[in-house]
Amino acid sequence: MEYSIVVLAAGYSHRFGSDKRLASIQGEPMLLRTLEVAQEAALIMEDAAVQVVLRARDPVIANGLKKMPVQVLHAPVWPVSIGASLASAVESLQRAGANPKAVLVCMGDMPFVEPETLVTILKAAREDRIHVPVCAGTRGYPIAIGRKYLSALPRLRNTGMEKVLRIFADAVVDIEVNDPAINCDINRPDDFHAAVRQDLFGKIFASPDTVADEPLPSPSE
Repeated sequence: MEYSIVVLAAGYSHRFGSDKRLASIQGEPMLLRTLEVAQEAALIMEDAAVQVVLRARDPVIANGLKKMPVQVLHAPVWPVSIGASLASAVESLQRAGANPKAVLVCMGDMPFVEPETLVTILKAAREDRIHVPVCAGTRGYPIAIGRKYLSALPRLRNTGMEKVLRIFADAVVDIEVNDPAINCDINRPDDFHAAVRQDLFGKIFASPDTVADEPLPSPSE
C-alpha cells in the first residue's frame, strides 16, 4: 500500500443536533457518500487503501459498512478529537506493518469533494512534505501527510491539525485546487441545507468556520 486515505468520522455531531453521518445526500448517508469518493480516488491511484475511523463504540455504523471495501478502525473512548482519531489510525497501520508514502486525511462530513481533488493531492504527495489544498485563498481538507511525519502523530494525539501544521510549518506545501468543496464545513443544520441546495453551477457550499489560510477547525464535531 503506497497511500492511505483515512476518513475521520468519530465525532458526535453536537452542533448538528443528530448524527450527521446519516444525513441524506441524494438518498445516501453522508458518510457513505464520502467513502465512495475516497474509494473512487483509491481505485484511480491503484496502490491506495481506504480506512475509516469511527467512534469507540459504533456498532450501527460499523455494521452498515461491512460490505464496503474499506478498513473500519475505532477511535479511543477519550479524547474525542481529530488528533486522537488520526493517531489511532496511524498506530493501526503501523501495527499491520503498513508504511504508506503518505496518509490523506479526509473528513467524514465532506461528501462533495471531487475524487479528482484527492487524486491531485496524492499525486503531489512526498514523504517529507505535508500538502494542504487551497481554493479561493483558503486552506481546507483533505491534507496529505508524508511518511516522515507519521511517527510523530501518536505523540500529538491531543493536538489539532492546525497545530500540527504549525509544528511542521517548514514542510507544509499549499496546492491549488479548483474545488470549493474543500471548504464545505457541515457542522450545523443550516450548513447542511446550504450545501445540498442547488444553484446555477450545480452546487452551493456552506461558508467555512475558518479564516483565510487556515484549515477547517474540526469538521467531524
